[in-house]
Amino acid sequence: MASGFNVKIKMNSINKILKDHGLNEDGRVVERLRNTADRLMMPFIPGGSGGQLAKLKTYPNNHSIKYTSPYAHYMYVGKMYISPKLGVSGIPIKNDVWWSPKGEKKIPTSKNLKYHKSGTGAHWDKLMMQRRKNDLIKDVENYAKSGG
Repeated sequence: MASGFNVKIKMNSINKILKDHGLNEDGRVVERLRNTADRLMMPFIPGGSGGQLAKLKTYPNNHSIKYTSPYAHYMYVGKMYISPKLGVSGIPIKNDVWWSPKGEKKIPTSKNLKYHKSGTGAHWDKLMMQRRKNDLIKDVENYAKSGG
């Protein structure tokens, strides 16, 4: 005589599993990823870790960094921005720094910015990923495996 039985498997939702393991958007592993990426990006940020660009930032949430320096966007994009009223000739002041009248929105040119420290430059997050991606992955992987 055959006997039968039923098995019920109850699983948590994917979102709950991700949250329980700190892998959701604001989880502890994602925060570790942000913090490690932040640390590894420092040498690639123009002005270095001691510069205002690297220092003036906030962490709006566990998965992002917001650079708050007035010139952060320009440095990140890596293109010279100028006053539309002054035209391409602009009015250069010390060391190719360009200005525009107060309240006026600058426009980008095709001219690349010159970064003074070798290895730093525009899109420093991508520069870090090209050179330190494996270090980032290893750190976060070890953190997640240890239970965070």
